[in-house]
Amino acid sequence: MRQVTVSSPSGKGVQVARVAFDVGISEVSINEVRRLSADGSEAFKDKVEIETGTALAKAFIDKVTAESFFDPADYSIAVRQPRSIISSERLRILTRPLVEPGTDLFQELWQFCQVTYGFIGRIYLGALLLAFGLANDRLLFMIAGLLFIPLLPLMLGVGFGIWTRQWRLVRQALFALAVAMVLLLAGGVTVALMSNPPLRYVESNSLLTGALISLVVGVAAGLATADDVGRREMIGLAATAQVAIIPVWFGICFVFGFPAFDSSSPRQRLISLALNIGTLIAASAATYAALRVKGESLRVFDKARMAGNES
Repeated sequence: MRQVTVSSPSGKGVQVARVAFDVGISEVSINEVRRLSADGSEAFKDKVEIETGTALAKAFIDKVTAESFFDPADYSIAVRQPRSIISSERLRILTRPLVEPGTDLFQELWQFCQVTYGFIGRIYLGALLLAFGLANDRLLFMIAGLLFIPLLPLMLGVGFGIWTRQWRLVRQALFALAVAMVLLLAGGVTVALMSNPPLRYVESNSLLTGALISLVVGVAAGLATADDVGRREMIGLAATAQVAIIPVWFGICFVFGFPAFDSSSPRQRLISLALNIGTLIAASAATYAALRVKGESLRVFDKARMAGNES
């Protein structure tokens, strides 16, 4: 369910309401509000409020942002997710969870792809736990470390950005993924410097097995992120296990030396890492395409950025 609020120039709220009716929304509310700015200016705006199901909210946002009258310099949209809505809307339509508005997915993935102190701390600390688990073959420490490492949104950001042609998101997600790889490698080196060989964890999947797992995870993750009731936690763990273990393993081996009796060579593990990441990104992009997530509604962010640069 979604609560969508559109702020429009005074007198233009009726145009927004017509778009809502065109996509099947049964009723809207329009209020006049007084908006003050930091420079002392003030203006009256129409505030259009819509409470509807997720699918209709997506259809409305896609359509209204594509209208010729919509300009992010004059219009703004806020989307909220209420716990419940009591209205005349049919419950079957109101509670349909697929598909989330593309703007929700876009901004959520952007948040996860920001390289902040929290991002660096989570991944490095998770890498330490994962490395300790690998060095000593402790499964619980490995799982604990993987839970702290948010790699899945970064790869989804690349897939989503490629499909919707949001190249800024693609660049940001790839940058965050590169930073994460360095932190994972550093975590492996750190633990190895404080431990004694040998490296006890030597398991690895074949290239085909790893690619098939990444394919399934990419599709499942794309479906889960576009669904209000999707469960993403365990999917994220599966995706992280496919990717995070390899750079941590290399970090440990740089200190301990590469195991002499290992079924997978370092070169094969590097190929596996690249193949798993590529397969997951491609699978998520294909899933967003199959769900018909449209990139047109995201063009407003480019217009807003250009308007901000000009001012």
